[in-house]
Amino acid sequence: MTLLEWHETADLLIDKADAPYFNSTEKDRFFNLSQVEFVETRYGQFEFNERRRKELIPLVRVSTAFLGNIINLDAITDFLFILNLRGVFSDSCGGDKSRRISPIKLDTEGEDDSDPFNRHDNSNPGYTEYNNNTNNIVDIQSETDPISVSMKYLKLPINVFLDEAVPANTVQSEMPDGTHEEIINIAVRKMLFTVQDQLGYQLQSNEIKQQE
Repeated sequence: MTLLEWHETADLLIDKADAPYFNSTEKDRFFNLSQVEFVETRYGQFEFNERRRKELIPLVRVSTAFLGNIINLDAITDFLFILNLRGVFSDSCGGDKSRRISPIKLDTEGEDDSDPFNRHDNSNPGYTEYNNNTNNIVDIQSETDPISVSMKYLKLPINVFLDEAVPANTVQSEMPDGTHEEIINIAVRKMLFTVQDQLGYQLQSNEIKQQE
């Protein structure tokens, strides 16, 4: 579906609910919020559900522009979730090997160092995520810094934008066609909820004025 069709479908659903009119800018804002909600709610099923992978595969990206053991996630402007982290590390035989870098549970961080079977070294690297008071970062823990790092991640969907004056400037959704109807429905639910809140706010304001 084109973004214009998104708007037309949303108008039909809003009219059916006998709700007030939303202009194009407002609808675009709700569509963008709904795209992110759609992705976030399906991320947890990405590895276990083929349908979810197909829905989210256009948002999977690879980044390799890293040096040392620290990754500044805020430097990746479209970053949303880590899917896979791998690094090339020196091994004890003098060669280099690619290793999966596994997430470390924060409540067990530090304890693993005393466990020879779970120690995070070049053959079993791990990572934690935290904020260093400036940026959200990934901290890779191993004996030596990785020679190189490759991160597959789920990106934020691009914001859609309907330009009615110059249609060529319209930004279409990059989400697969099969997801469009559900994203529109999420957006319409958000719009209707907002309208309900506004009506409730108005009723409450009128009641307060009467009490005064």
